Amino acid sequence: MSRIGSVVALVLVAGLMWHCGGERVMVEVDEQVGQPLSKLAVQDNASGAVVVASVREDDAPVSGAMVEFARSVAGQVAEYAWSGMTDEDGRTRLEIAGDATGYYQARVSQDGRVVGLWTSIPINAGDEVVVNLPIGGIAQVTRMSPSSACADRVLNFGFFAFFAPVSSSADPDPDAAGFNTHVGYEADLLTALEAMDGAGLSFSRRGIDIWPNIWLLSAGAEYDIVGGGITILDSRTRDEMGNEVVTFTSGHIAFRQSLLVRVEDGARWGSHDDLKSEVRVGVLASTTGEARLLVLAGLVNADGVLAEGVRVETQTDTVVADGSADYFITAAGASPNLEGRQRIFPPVDTMPQVVYLGEEELLGALASGRVDALARGEIGNRDAVHASGGAFVVTALDAAVEYGGFTLSVEDADLAACIDDKINYLTDDRSIGYGEWRQDHSVFMTRARMWEGQ
Repeated sequence: MSRIGSVVALVLVAGLMWHCGGERVMVEVDEQVGQPLSKLAVQDNASGAVVVASVREDDAPVSGAMVEFARSVAGQVAEYAWSGMTDEDGRTRLEIAGDATGYYQARVSQDGRVVGLWTSIPINAGDEVVVNLPIGGIAQVTRMSPSSACADRVLNFGFFAFFAPVSSSADPDPDAAGFNTHVGYEADLLTALEAMDGAGLSFSRRGIDIWPNIWLLSAGAEYDIVGGGITILDSRTRDEMGNEVVTFTSGHIAFRQSLLVRVEDGARWGSHDDLKSEVRVGVLASTTGEARLLVLAGLVNADGVLAEGVRVETQTDTVVADGSADYFITAAGASPNLEGRQRIFPPVDTMPQVVYLGEEELLGALASGRVDALARGEIGNRDAVHASGGAFVVTALDAAVEYGGFTLSVEDADLAACIDDKINYLTDDRSIGYGEWRQDHSVFMTRARMWEGQ
């Protein structure tokens, strides 16, 4: 990567950038395109910097955007030498080698069109920098020392206990000692992170047996970080009042939704378009499997609002949607009148019925014929095929790819960025995922042993 110019007169402005002791500093940066460089960020070493850029518009992450950074040098045209594409969480990670200290410009483009420009972004050598780039707003820079974010910390980690093979308890009984023994893909990933030389993190793990809103638990006092195959959704970062209370790490596992059907029905229900009103599809409430099925089947719109005429049986009542936002179901929750939902009946013949089941009921209900299909993630469904000895088959793979991550309190964005750095290494920037782990459960530990000297 190229370097532009040199840093001079550093000592004169050192006091402008850092509090004593090197604690984290938040800087708000004015958006003034073309402003000449009038001051320099400061650091007295010549090591590189890591930039985690987060792009949001109207408080929602912007995925698939090109983020570019250029060193600001007075009298010179900006050369955007560092770039990256944002992921589903609106984030991208850049590394600036050499003497990275200086002020930078940032540019965000989508479909070849520039949608945001920011200048006077201070970046200091030797640190990780989180740069929030709100479209139409002012850039914010959060600097932190990697050592202060991660060093010698024991984090209380809560994990969903019933999502094998991604995340589960060694003993499903919440009263058993083995309930807090974490096993599966995410367990091995975190164990490898603990083993990384100098990573400075360890996890005190506790199983959680309740799924709805599990992602918000890291905002409370009991857990520092929460996982368990949680799909990254902006709606899951907010509490019931709409306040953003948690943040996700970058996605470390890819999910695709699918249908699981009996092998003799594989040809009949090969896509969601084949699901008619006589077909009964089993789901778990408050999951992406439920939410995505409802969208693909036309029972809700993209915002989760139920189509007019959809009839929902709950534990206490039967309600009929009127097409308004008073009746909605998303992966983050549902309107109060749909809590305790038991069954959905479609308004037209081209949509399926939806049957709500418990985790322990799903496969038995499919095998016995109580339901005709299960709407779940591909990973769990393929494991069920293997366990069934070929009695089931996976169909209707969704074209959309989702990513799973861990949640932390929104106040721990610096810690989340530090964890991201380690997880991105262990997964080789998502090149190593569930498939590789399934073939070799030691794949993350092998990567961890290679970390020394990084």
